Amino acid sequence: MRPEDVLVLPFVFALGAILGSFANVCIHRLPKGESVVSPRSRCPGCREPIAAWDNIPVLSWILLRGRCRSCRTPISSRYPLVEAIVGTLFVSAAVLHGFGPVALSGAILATAAVILAATDLDARVLPDEVTLGVLGLGLLLALWRDVAAVRVHGPAALASHVVPALAGAAFGAMLVWGVGAAYRLVRGAEGMGMGDVKMIAMIGAFVGPGGVLLTLFGASLAGTVIAGLPALLRNLSWRAAFGRARSSPEKARDEARRGGLFVDPDGRIVESGPRWREIPGAPSRGETLSPAGPVARPVAAFARLALRRAASGRTSSFGRLAVEDETGEFFRVLAARGEGVAGGLLVLLSRVDVPFGVFLAAASVVVWQWGGLALDLLSGGLPFPGRELLP
Repeated sequence: MRPEDVLVLPFVFALGAILGSFANVCIHRLPKGESVVSPRSRCPGCREPIAAWDNIPVLSWILLRGRCRSCRTPISSRYPLVEAIVGTLFVSAAVLHGFGPVALSGAILATAAVILAATDLDARVLPDEVTLGVLGLGLLLALWRDVAAVRVHGPAALASHVVPALAGAAFGAMLVWGVGAAYRLVRGAEGMGMGDVKMIAMIGAFVGPGGVLLTLFGASLAGTVIAGLPALLRNLSWRAAFGRARSSPEKARDEARRGGLFVDPDGRIVESGPRWREIPGAPSRGETLSPAGPVARPVAAFARLALRRAASGRTSSFGRLAVEDETGEFFRVLAARGEGVAGGLLVLLSRVDVPFGVFLAAASVVVWQWGGLALDLLSGGLPFPGRELLP
C-alpha cells in the first residue's frame, strides 16, 4: 500500500461500518423471515422509527449512551460492536491486499461470516439470502479476477479463478452433505443441516477445494479447543450483571431485559428479556411462573427453585437446561443462574449449544487470509486446487 493510500482508510472503515449496520438488520430480521429493506429501523421498545442522525454507525450509539432517544430503552452493544468489527475487517483487507478484487473478496467473506455466526448463535439459522447470495458474489468476484488476469497474462489465464471457485463450492457442498447423509444413515438423526451445506459451498467459492478442507479442519479444531471459552466469558459477564442488579430494582430490570428474567418475591414476572420471551408458552410480564407451558416449564421450575433458595441468601446455577418443543423446531440448551437482588430474583439465561456454523465462520476468515501459506507448506510447493483464490 502506498503512503497516500492511508488517507483513504477512514473512508474504507466508514464503508465497512455502513455495511456492518446493514449486517445488523440482516441478523435481526432474516431469522424471522422479515424484509431487510422495509420498514425503517425501529426501536424494539417503543417502536418509534430511528432518525437518520441516530443511525450513524458506532457514533450514534456512543452519543446516545446506548439508549433509545424516545423511550430510553437500552440498545444492545451488539449493534456498534458488529459495525466496528466489519469496519475493521474492511480496513484490514485494504491494508493487507490493497484496493481491488482480492481485498473485496476477503472483506465480503468476513462480513458474511459475521452475519452467519450471529444468526446461527441467536436462532440456529443460516439464511439462504446470505449463504446463496454471497456464494453468487464469490463467483462474480472470481470472474472479475479472471478479467484482470487475462489483461496481464493473456488468454491462458482465462477461468483461472472462476473454475476453482466453482470447484470449491461444489466440493464443499458434496463433502458436507455426504458427511451428514452418512451420519443420518448410521445414527438415524440429523448430522449436518442444509444450512451448513450451503454455507460451506459459499466458503468454497472464496477459498477453493483445498481451502474447504482447511476450513473444516480448523472449525472442528476450534470447536474442540475453545469450547470452554464461552463459559469463562459468560461467568465474567454474569458476575458484572449481578453486581449492577444489586444496586436497585431499575438496574435489575435493565439486566433482565438484556438476557434473563426478573421476578418479585411472590413469583410474578416484573421484566424479561428475549431469551425468556422466545420460549413457547413462557408467561408474560405481570403473570406468575405457574402457568408456564410444557416447553418453558424447565426454566420456570428453575426460577421457582432459585426464588426459594434466594430467600435464605443462596444462589442457584444450572449448566444445561434443555428446552425443546414436540416438533423439534424450537430447541435451546440454556445455562441459568439465579440470585436475589434488589426487589426480587434475577435469573440470567445464556445459550450453551454453540452451533457448528459459528466455528465454520471463524475458520473461513482465518483460512482465506493464511490458508494459501498453509497449502504451500503442506503441498511442498506443488499446485493445489484452489490455491489461486487465496492471497
